[in-house]
Amino acid sequence: MDPVLEALVWIVAGALVLGLAAFIVLRYFAVRIATRVAAEAEARVAAALARGMRRSGGPRTAIAGDETLQRRYLAQIDRIAKIMDGLVPIPVIGRIGLDAVVGLIPGVGDAVSVGASALLIVRAAQLGAPPELLSRLVAMQCLDLVFGVVPVLGDLVDAGYRANQRSADLVHAWYNSR
Repeated sequence: MDPVLEALVWIVAGALVLGLAAFIVLRYFAVRIATRVAAEAEARVAAALARGMRRSGGPRTAIAGDETLQRRYLAQIDRIAKIMDGLVPIPVIGRIGLDAVVGLIPGVGDAVSVGASALLIVRAAQLGAPPELLSRLVAMQCLDLVFGVVPVLGDLVDAGYRANQRSADLVHAWYNSR
C-alpha cells in the first residue's frame, strides 16, 4: 500500500476514534449539567407551586378505598412513563420514548407530550398524592415542556431528562411509603 494512503487511513481512523471518545465525554458532561440545572429549577418551581396548593387546600379526589382502581391507576402511570420516556432502545444513547420523537414536530409534538404527562399528574392526584408531590410533578412536566420547545436540542434534553419516568418513580415511592 502506498505510504501516503496508509497514513491517510490511519489519520481518518484516529479521527473517528477521537470523535467517538469526544462524543461520549461531551454527552456525559451535557447530561450531568442538564440534570443539575433541571433539578435546581424543578425544586424552585415545585416549592412555589406547593405554597399555592397548600393555600387552596389541594385536590380532593382521592380514591382511598378502591384497591383495584388504585392498582389500575399505578399501571397507567407506568405505561405512560414507559411509552413517553423509554419505548425504543437505541445503542449507545439508551432508550428514548415518544416524548423525544414526537417533540421533533414543532408545536404539535409538545402539546401531545404535555397531554400525556397531564394524565400522569391527574392519576397521581386521584391516588391521593400530597400537594408537595403534585407540585413537584407539575414542575417536572413544565420544565420538560420548556426544554422541549427548543428545536432539536430540546429533544435531546427530553431524551436525557426523562420527566415522565422520574414522575412515575416519585409516585411509586410515595405510594409504597404511605
